Amino acid sequence: MVDVDNPLCWRVSGRAMEQVSIKHVHVFVRKKESLVTEKAERLVEFLEKQGIRATLVGEEGEKVPSPDLVLVVGGDGTLLAACHLYAPLRVPLLGVDLGGLGFLAEVSTEEMEKAVERIASGALFFEERMMAHCCVVHKDGQEEEDFALNDVVIYRGPFAQMIRLSTYIDGEFLASFPADGLIIATPTGSSAYSLSAGGPVVFPSLELFIVTPICAHTLYARSIVVPPSSCIQVVLESMKEGTMVTLDGQRGYALQKGEYITVRRSSFSARLARLSPGRPFYTLLRNKLSWGMDIRKRVEREC
Repeated sequence: MVDVDNPLCWRVSGRAMEQVSIKHVHVFVRKKESLVTEKAERLVEFLEKQGIRATLVGEEGEKVPSPDLVLVVGGDGTLLAACHLYAPLRVPLLGVDLGGLGFLAEVSTEEMEKAVERIASGALFFEERMMAHCCVVHKDGQEEEDFALNDVVIYRGPFAQMIRLSTYIDGEFLASFPADGLIIATPTGSSAYSLSAGGPVVFPSLELFIVTPICAHTLYARSIVVPPSSCIQVVLESMKEGTMVTLDGQRGYALQKGEYITVRRSSFSARLARLSPGRPFYTLLRNKLSWGMDIRKRVEREC
C-alpha cells in the first residue's frame, strides 16, 4: 500500500505530484479504426464537458500550440509514436489502453470518464523516463539522428543470415558479435524486445543502457548493463543486404558494411502522466507478463 500523503513515496517510485492547470488536451490516435475513433471521440466529449479544450490528432500531430497533456488512445506502439512527437516538447503523455499488452498505458477505456475528472482537477503525478539518442553514420559522412524511448535495434533484415557487429563502449572494444542483431535498450524498453532476447528486466525509473545480442552464434554473448553516460558504438562488419537500424520498432534506417551507429542518452526525457503514485511495477510484471506464474496451473483451470 502506497501512502499518498507521504512525498517520500513519490520520490522513491520515480513519481512527483504537481498541481497543474490542464486547459488544452490532444487526444492522439494512430489507427483509423472504428473502435479507436469511437473511443477517442468519446474522450473528446468527456474532456469538453469538463471545460477542457480537446483536439483529436493523428501521427502528423498538432504541435503548435503545444497542449498541456496528450491522451494516447491505443496500445504501447501508439504511445511510442506519440512520444516521438511530444517528448522533445516536454508535453506529458497519458495512455488509454486499447492494445494487447498495454504496459505503458495508465487507464483502461472503462476508466476514461473517471480519468478525465482527475485530469480536470489538475492533481497529476509525473514520471521521467530516460530516452536514447541514436546517430547513424554513413560511408559518405552523412548522419541521421533520431531518438527512442524503448530501444535502438540493429537487425539483419529479411534474409536468414548472421551479421557481425563490432561493439565499443566509450571507445573501448567490447566484442564482435556474430548474431541476428543487437538491441540497445533503455530501462523502459527492458520489458520489450530486450526481454524476449534474454535481457534483464529493469525498474523503469532507473537510468542505464542494456546491450543485448540477438541470437548470437557464440556461448559468451550475454547482456551487459552500462551507465547512462556511456557512448555505445556499433559497427556493421558484414555485407548483408537489408540490414536496418530501427528505433522503437517505428522508424528504420538502412545500414551498410563499414557504417556504424552511436547511442547516447538523449538530452530530453519522456514525461508520462499518472493519476496516482501507486501503479506498482511488479504487479504489472505479474499481470502483463505472467511473471512467476505457473502456466501449467492456468492451462488446467482454462481446460
